[in-house]
Amino acid sequence: MDTRTQFANELLEASKAAQVANAQAHKAAVDRIKGSVTLRSNLRAATPKLPLDFLAIGDSWFEYPLTGNGLPIGNTAIVADSQLGAIGNPPPRILNQALHGQATTAMLSYENQEKIRNVLTDPSQWISGRPDAILVSAGGDNIAGDQFAIYLDYGGTTGLDPTRFKALLGDVQAAYFDLFAFRDIFAPGIPIIGHTYDYALPNGVHPICAGPWLQPSLDFAGYDYNAGLAIIHSAIDIFFDVMNDLATDKTLPPGKTTNNFIVVDTRTTLSGDTSQTGWANELHAYPPGFAALAKKFLTVLQAKFPGRI
Repeated sequence: MDTRTQFANELLEASKAAQVANAQAHKAAVDRIKGSVTLRSNLRAATPKLPLDFLAIGDSWFEYPLTGNGLPIGNTAIVADSQLGAIGNPPPRILNQALHGQATTAMLSYENQEKIRNVLTDPSQWISGRPDAILVSAGGDNIAGDQFAIYLDYGGTTGLDPTRFKALLGDVQAAYFDLFAFRDIFAPGIPIIGHTYDYALPNGVHPICAGPWLQPSLDFAGYDYNAGLAIIHSAIDIFFDVMNDLATDKTLPPGKTTNNFIVVDTRTTLSGDTSQTGWANELHAYPPGFAALAKKFLTVLQAKFPGRI
Protein backbone atom coordinates (compact mmCIF):
# COMPACT_ATOMS: atom_id res chain seq x y z
CA MET A 1 0.00 0.00 0.00
CA ASP A 2 1.46 3.39 -0.98
CA THR A 3 1.77 6.30 1.44
CA ARG A 4 -1.14 8.22 -0.11
CA THR A 5 -3.56 5.30 0.21
CA GLN A 6 -2.44 4.51 3.72
CA PHE A 7 -2.88 8.12 4.83
CA ALA A 8 -6.33 8.31 3.19
CA ASN A 9 -7.44 5.10 4.92
CA GLU A 10 -6.14 6.24 8.30
CA LEU A 11 -7.84 9.62 7.91
CA LEU A 12 -11.15 7.97 6.99
CA GLU A 13 -11.01 5.63 9.98
CA ALA A 14 -10.22 8.58 12.25
CA SER A 15 -13.20 10.46 10.85
CA LYS A 16 -15.50 7.49 11.41
CA ALA A 17 -14.28 7.26 14.99
CA ALA A 18 -14.99 10.98 15.34
CA GLN A 19 -18.61 10.36 14.29
CA VAL A 20 -19.05 8.03 17.24
CA ALA A 21 -17.30 10.46 19.59
CA ASN A 22 -19.45 13.31 18.28
CA ALA A 23 -22.63 11.44 19.18
CA GLN A 24 -21.34 10.67 22.68
CA ALA A 25 -20.17 14.24 23.27
CA HIS A 26 -23.43 15.67 21.94
CA LYS A 27 -25.52 13.47 24.23
CA ALA A 28 -23.35 14.42 27.22
CA ALA A 29 -23.84 18.12 26.41
CA VAL A 30 -27.60 17.62 26.05
CA ASP A 31 -27.70 15.86 29.41
CA ARG A 32 -25.87 18.79 31.02
CA ILE A 33 -28.24 21.33 29.48
CA LYS A 34 -31.33 19.36 30.53
CA GLY A 35 -29.90 18.97 34.03
CA SER A 36 -29.27 22.68 34.28
CA VAL A 37 -32.83 23.45 33.18
CA THR A 38 -34.24 21.06 35.79
CA LEU A 39 -32.05 22.52 38.52
CA ARG A 40 -33.04 26.09 37.67
CA SER A 41 -36.68 25.09 37.58
CA ASN A 42 -36.41 23.53 41.05
CA LEU A 43 -34.71 26.70 42.31
CA ARG A 44 -37.29 28.82 40.49
CA ALA A 45 -34.45 30.59 38.73
CA ALA A 46 -34.68 32.03 35.23
CA THR A 47 -33.89 29.47 32.52
CA PRO A 48 -31.24 30.67 30.06
CA LYS A 49 -32.03 30.74 26.36
CA LEU A 50 -31.59 27.20 25.11
CA PRO A 51 -29.38 26.66 22.05
CA LEU A 52 -30.73 25.32 18.81
CA ASP A 53 -29.87 21.69 18.24
CA PHE A 54 -28.96 20.40 14.76
CA LEU A 55 -28.10 17.14 13.07
CA ALA A 56 -25.48 17.59 10.32
CA ILE A 57 -24.89 15.03 7.56
CA GLY A 58 -23.01 15.03 4.29
CA ASP A 59 -19.54 15.50 2.91
CA SER A 60 -16.25 17.33 3.41
CA TRP A 61 -17.77 20.80 3.53
CA PHE A 62 -19.10 19.66 6.91
CA GLU A 63 -16.25 17.29 7.85
CA TYR A 64 -12.81 18.34 6.64
CA PRO A 65 -10.17 17.09 9.06
CA LEU A 66 -7.21 18.99 7.59
CA THR A 67 -5.94 22.53 7.94
CA GLY A 68 -5.80 23.56 4.31
CA ASN A 69 -3.64 20.81 2.82
CA GLY A 70 -1.66 20.17 5.98
CA LEU A 71 -1.75 17.52 8.65
CA PRO A 72 -4.98 16.47 10.39
CA ILE A 73 -6.01 18.74 13.26
CA GLY A 74 -9.67 17.80 13.64
CA ASN A 75 -12.65 19.19 11.77
CA THR A 76 -12.25 22.70 10.29
CA ALA A 77 -15.33 22.73 8.03
CA ILE A 78 -18.59 24.68 8.21
CA VAL A 79 -20.31 22.95 11.13
CA ALA A 80 -17.20 22.35 13.24
CA ASP A 81 -17.24 23.30 16.91
CA SER A 82 -14.80 26.10 16.04
CA GLN A 83 -16.95 27.36 13.13
CA LEU A 84 -20.78 27.40 13.16
CA GLY A 85 -20.66 25.70 16.55
CA ALA A 86 -18.92 28.75 18.01
CA ILE A 87 -21.03 31.63 16.64
CA GLY A 88 -24.53 32.91 17.30
CA ASN A 89 -26.31 33.94 20.49
CA PRO A 90 -26.27 31.30 21.81
CA PRO A 91 -24.14 29.11 19.53
CA PRO A 92 -26.01 26.00 18.37
CA ARG A 93 -25.33 22.44 19.40
CA ILE A 94 -24.50 20.30 16.36
CA LEU A 95 -24.39 16.52 16.18
CA ASN A 96 -22.11 16.14 13.18
CA GLN A 97 -22.37 12.83 11.32
CA ALA A 98 -20.88 14.06 8.03
CA LEU A 99 -17.96 12.22 6.44
CA HIS A 100 -15.57 13.53 3.81
CA GLY A 101 -15.75 11.95 0.36
CA GLN A 102 -19.42 10.99 0.48
CA ALA A 103 -21.55 11.27 -2.61
CA THR A 104 -25.30 11.39 -1.98
CA THR A 105 -25.54 7.66 -2.74
CA ALA A 106 -23.13 6.93 0.13
CA MET A 107 -24.66 9.47 2.49
CA LEU A 108 -28.06 7.80 2.08
CA SER A 109 -27.00 4.16 1.92
CA TYR A 110 -29.24 1.98 4.02
CA GLU A 111 -26.49 1.61 6.64
CA ASN A 112 -26.20 5.39 6.99
CA GLN A 113 -29.97 5.82 6.98
CA GLU A 114 -30.14 3.36 9.89
CA LYS A 115 -27.58 5.44 11.81
CA ILE A 116 -29.43 8.67 11.06
CA ARG A 117 -32.76 7.11 12.03
CA ASN A 118 -31.33 5.91 15.33
CA VAL A 119 -30.13 9.35 16.39
CA LEU A 120 -33.20 11.17 15.04
CA THR A 121 -35.60 8.99 16.98
CA ASP A 122 -33.65 8.99 20.26
CA PRO A 123 -35.22 11.74 22.40
CA SER A 124 -32.32 11.61 24.85
CA GLN A 125 -30.00 12.80 22.09
CA TRP A 126 -31.75 16.16 21.69
CA ILE A 127 -32.44 19.13 23.92
CA SER A 128 -36.10 19.28 22.88
CA GLY A 129 -36.51 15.59 22.10
CA ARG A 130 -35.63 16.00 18.44
CA PRO A 131 -33.38 18.28 16.37
CA ASP A 132 -34.49 21.74 15.31
CA ALA A 133 -33.20 21.17 11.76
CA ILE A 134 -31.12 18.82 9.64
CA LEU A 135 -28.13 20.51 8.00
CA VAL A 136 -26.95 18.87 4.77
CA SER A 137 -23.89 19.22 2.56
CA ALA A 138 -24.44 16.97 -0.43
CA GLY A 139 -23.98 16.69 -4.18
CA GLY A 140 -20.42 17.91 -4.66
CA ASP A 141 -18.89 14.44 -4.57
CA ASN A 142 -21.35 13.26 -7.21
CA ILE A 143 -19.75 15.77 -9.58
CA ALA A 144 -16.09 16.12 -8.62
CA GLY A 145 -13.64 13.26 -9.06
CA ASP A 146 -12.41 11.05 -11.86
CA GLN A 147 -16.01 10.70 -13.09
CA PHE A 148 -16.17 14.42 -13.91
CA ALA A 149 -14.95 13.56 -17.42
CA ILE A 150 -18.32 11.93 -18.14
CA TYR A 151 -20.04 15.32 -18.14
CA LEU A 152 -17.59 17.16 -20.43
CA ASP A 153 -17.75 17.38 -24.21
CA TYR A 154 -14.44 16.36 -25.71
CA GLY A 155 -12.21 18.55 -27.84
CA GLY A 156 -11.92 21.58 -25.56
CA THR A 157 -14.72 23.58 -27.18
CA THR A 158 -18.27 23.36 -25.79
CA GLY A 159 -17.64 22.59 -22.10
CA LEU A 160 -20.30 20.84 -20.04
CA ASP A 161 -22.59 18.51 -21.90
CA PRO A 162 -25.95 19.85 -20.66
CA THR A 163 -27.89 16.64 -21.17
CA ARG A 164 -25.42 14.44 -19.32
CA PHE A 165 -24.83 16.96 -16.53
CA LYS A 166 -28.54 17.49 -15.91
CA ALA A 167 -28.97 13.71 -15.77
CA LEU A 168 -26.32 13.63 -13.04
CA LEU A 169 -28.13 16.33 -11.10
CA GLY A 170 -31.29 14.27 -11.49
CA ASP A 171 -29.56 11.68 -9.31
CA VAL A 172 -28.75 14.40 -6.76
CA GLN A 173 -32.37 15.55 -6.82
CA ALA A 174 -33.53 11.96 -6.30
CA ALA A 175 -31.31 11.73 -3.22
CA TYR A 176 -32.85 14.88 -1.77
CA PHE A 177 -36.34 13.51 -2.50
CA ASP A 178 -35.36 10.40 -0.57
CA LEU A 179 -34.02 12.50 2.30
CA PHE A 180 -37.27 14.49 2.41
CA ALA A 181 -39.30 11.26 2.54
CA PHE A 182 -37.03 9.87 5.25
CA ARG A 183 -37.46 13.08 7.27
CA ASP A 184 -41.21 13.01 6.86
CA ILE A 185 -41.30 9.55 8.49
CA PHE A 186 -38.75 9.92 11.29
CA ALA A 187 -38.72 13.66 12.01
CA PRO A 188 -41.86 15.20 10.47
CA GLY A 189 -41.97 18.95 10.22
CA ILE A 190 -38.25 19.49 10.76
CA PRO A 191 -36.66 21.71 8.10
CA ILE A 192 -33.70 20.51 6.03
CA ILE A 193 -31.08 23.13 5.20
CA GLY A 194 -28.53 22.66 2.40
CA HIS A 195 -26.10 24.81 0.41
CA THR A 196 -24.75 25.39 -3.09
CA TYR A 197 -20.93 25.14 -2.80
CA ASP A 198 -18.81 27.83 -4.50
CA TYR A 199 -16.84 28.51 -7.68
CA ALA A 200 -13.94 26.09 -7.25
CA LEU A 201 -10.50 26.53 -8.81
CA PRO A 202 -9.54 23.61 -11.12
CA ASN A 203 -5.83 24.18 -10.53
CA GLY A 204 -4.77 20.64 -9.64
CA VAL A 205 -3.90 21.51 -6.02
CA HIS A 206 -4.78 18.75 -3.57
CA PRO A 207 -3.83 17.33 -0.17
CA ILE A 208 -1.67 14.23 0.07
CA CYS A 209 -4.63 11.94 0.76
CA ALA A 210 -6.89 12.68 -2.21
CA GLY A 211 -7.42 14.57 -5.46
CA PRO A 212 -7.04 16.38 -7.70
CA TRP A 213 -10.72 16.14 -8.55
CA LEU A 214 -11.23 18.57 -11.46
CA GLN A 215 -8.11 19.38 -13.47
CA PRO A 216 -7.35 15.83 -14.70
CA SER A 217 -10.76 15.47 -16.37
CA LEU A 218 -10.52 18.96 -17.85
CA ASP A 219 -7.05 18.26 -19.21
CA PHE A 220 -8.18 14.93 -20.67
CA ALA A 221 -11.15 16.56 -22.40
CA GLY A 222 -8.97 19.33 -23.84
CA TYR A 223 -9.73 22.37 -21.66
CA ASP A 224 -7.16 24.82 -20.31
CA TYR A 225 -7.39 26.49 -16.90
CA ASN A 226 -9.45 29.51 -18.01
CA ALA A 227 -11.92 27.31 -19.87
CA GLY A 228 -12.06 25.09 -16.80
CA LEU A 229 -12.96 28.06 -14.60
CA ALA A 230 -15.88 28.88 -16.88
CA ILE A 231 -17.03 25.24 -16.84
CA ILE A 232 -16.94 25.07 -13.04
CA HIS A 233 -18.78 28.40 -12.81
CA SER A 234 -21.51 27.05 -15.09
CA ALA A 235 -21.72 23.75 -13.19
CA ILE A 236 -22.17 25.48 -9.83
CA ASP A 237 -24.84 27.81 -11.23
CA ILE A 238 -26.78 24.85 -12.65
CA PHE A 239 -26.42 23.09 -9.30
CA PHE A 240 -27.80 26.23 -7.60
CA ASP A 241 -30.82 26.19 -9.94
CA VAL A 242 -31.62 22.59 -8.96
CA MET A 243 -31.27 23.36 -5.26
CA ASN A 244 -33.25 26.59 -5.50
CA ASP A 245 -36.09 24.80 -7.30
CA LEU A 246 -36.24 22.39 -4.37
CA ALA A 247 -36.17 25.24 -1.86
CA THR A 248 -38.91 27.22 -3.59
CA ASP A 249 -41.06 24.09 -4.14
CA LYS A 250 -40.87 24.43 -7.91
CA THR A 251 -39.71 20.81 -7.93
CA LEU A 252 -41.69 18.50 -5.67
CA PRO A 253 -42.01 14.74 -5.20
CA PRO A 254 -45.38 13.40 -6.36
CA GLY A 255 -48.17 14.13 -3.92
CA LYS A 256 -46.21 16.70 -1.89
CA THR A 257 -46.98 20.40 -1.48
CA THR A 258 -43.69 21.43 0.14
CA ASN A 259 -40.17 20.10 0.57
CA ASN A 260 -39.65 22.09 3.80
CA PHE A 261 -36.16 22.76 2.48
CA ILE A 262 -33.99 25.87 2.73
CA VAL A 263 -30.89 26.48 0.62
CA VAL A 264 -27.99 28.68 1.71
CA ASP A 265 -26.53 30.37 -1.36
CA THR A 266 -22.82 29.95 -0.64
CA ARG A 267 -21.66 31.09 -4.08
CA THR A 268 -19.13 33.98 -4.12
CA THR A 269 -18.36 33.50 -0.41
CA LEU A 270 -14.77 32.37 -0.93
CA SER A 271 -12.34 34.70 -2.65
CA GLY A 272 -11.45 33.37 -6.08
CA ASP A 273 -7.81 32.77 -5.21
CA THR A 274 -5.57 30.66 -2.98
CA SER A 275 -5.45 33.08 -0.04
CA GLN A 276 -6.62 32.12 3.46
CA THR A 277 -10.12 33.35 2.60
CA GLY A 278 -10.05 31.43 -0.67
CA TRP A 279 -9.24 27.89 -1.76
CA ALA A 280 -6.71 25.61 -0.08
CA ASN A 281 -7.15 23.13 -2.94
CA GLU A 282 -9.58 22.40 -5.74
CA LEU A 283 -12.52 21.66 -3.43
CA HIS A 284 -11.83 22.96 0.08
CA ALA A 285 -11.29 26.20 1.94
CA TYR A 286 -8.77 27.14 4.57
CA PRO A 287 -10.30 27.52 8.07
CA PRO A 288 -10.95 31.28 7.55
CA GLY A 289 -12.85 30.46 4.37
CA PHE A 290 -14.95 27.86 6.14
CA ALA A 291 -15.60 30.49 8.82
CA ALA A 292 -17.01 32.81 6.15
CA LEU A 293 -19.24 29.99 4.90
CA ALA A 294 -20.42 29.31 8.47
CA LYS A 295 -21.47 32.96 8.73
CA LYS A 296 -23.63 32.52 5.63
CA PHE A 297 -25.36 29.65 7.40
CA LEU A 298 -25.73 31.75 10.55
CA THR A 299 -27.55 34.50 8.64
CA VAL A 300 -30.05 32.01 7.21
CA LEU A 301 -30.53 30.31 10.57
CA GLN A 302 -31.16 33.64 12.30
CA ALA A 303 -33.90 34.38 9.77
CA LYS A 304 -35.44 30.92 10.22
CA PHE A 305 -35.17 30.93 14.02
CA PRO A 306 -35.39 34.61 15.08
CA GLY A 307 -34.08 35.33 18.55
CA ARG A 308 -32.79 31.79 19.08
CA ILE A 309 -29.27 32.00 17.61
